[in-house]
Order: sequence, then C-alpha cells, then structure tokens
Amino acid sequence: MAPSAASNLDLLDLIRRIASGDQAALGALYDATARQVFGVAKRILRDDSDAEEVTMAVYLEVWRRAKDYEVQRGLPMSWLLMMARSRAIDSFRTRRKDQHVRIELAENDIGCAALEPSESLQGIEQLLLEAQQGDLVRKAIQTLSPDQRQVIELTFFGGLTNQEVADYLAVPLGTVKGRIRLALQHLRRRLEPAMRKGWL
Repeated sequence: MAPSAASNLDLLDLIRRIASGDQAALGALYDATARQVFGVAKRILRDDSDAEEVTMAVYLEVWRRAKDYEVQRGLPMSWLLMMARSRAIDSFRTRRKDQHVRIELAENDIGCAALEPSESLQGIEQLLLEAQQGDLVRKAIQTLSPDQRQVIELTFFGGLTNQEVADYLAVPLGTVKGRIRLALQHLRRRLEPAMRKGWL
C-alpha cells in the first residue's frame, strides 16, 4: 500500500489487524505512513538518526497500543503524528538539558502543533497535522504577519511550549499566546474554503 493510496479506512483496518496481533499489518502501516511520521520527528529534532529512533518508537507504541485506539479521538494519521510529535519533543527537551541547542527554522516547512488546547482552534491544528505537506497550507502561513509567523514557526516547527517561546523571544507569555491565537484564526479563515471543497 503506497502512502498516497492509504485512506483513513485502510489505516483503520490495519490498526484493527495490529490490535489482533497481525505483524504483517504493522509492516503495511509502517510502509504507508512512516514518511510522514519521520518528517514530523525530523522537523522537531533536525537530526536524521534521532528522527529514525523516534519513528521506530512510534511504531513500537502502535503495536502496544493498537487495541486501545479509538477513532473518536482522532483519525489514524493524526494519532500517529501526535505520537511522533510527543516523542520528538520529549527527545528534544532531553537534549536541551545537556547542551544549548540553537533552533534553526525552515521557512517553508510545516510541522506539528505544540499549543495549549483550545476548543475553537482544534480544527485548524488538526488540519495542520494532516496537511503538513500541502502548498495551500504553506502559502497561508506566508500571509501571516512576521510576528505571527515567528511564533507559529517556533511552536509548530521548533517544538517549543508557549513559555519557551516567550523566553526565547524575550516577550510576555500573554503576547505569545495572543499572537498564536490570531495566527491560527487567520489560517482558519484562509483555509476554510479549501476545507469546504475537500481540497485539504
């Protein structure tokens, strides 16, 4: 099953088979989704070997947790990418304790959200998770103001919490939260037409 051909139904079927102990299904899930999982980890960690380690850990976790998966809590790809994000950020923070890590931002990349939950903005965060390679998303990000784009890059791409962004930029925490909220609201307005048409 090629990554581009894997639908949510395909992935759901694989997860159900994994839950019943089907090792071949785990291999098929890896083949269909590993590129995206690795991409999320790489954007946060900026290191191939660390990203590969996180990727393998994600699929080990899938093997262990497949029986607990509930589609109501998120589509299969979102579930995988959130695991990748969580493990990559944990790895990133562990490394930061031992050495000073300079965060290098890639303007045209898109990663995963590291934001406090917001009921009204969960849809756009979900979209960014599932459409991380999309030209429409990248173009929408480029329409943000420089300040808004900077905080989105630091949280989505750098894996920082709001407080860490505030410390990094030497601005109040409330300023960071306000910029993130305005940025996500702007992105929602820009992307809603494409979402309604099913392009994302």
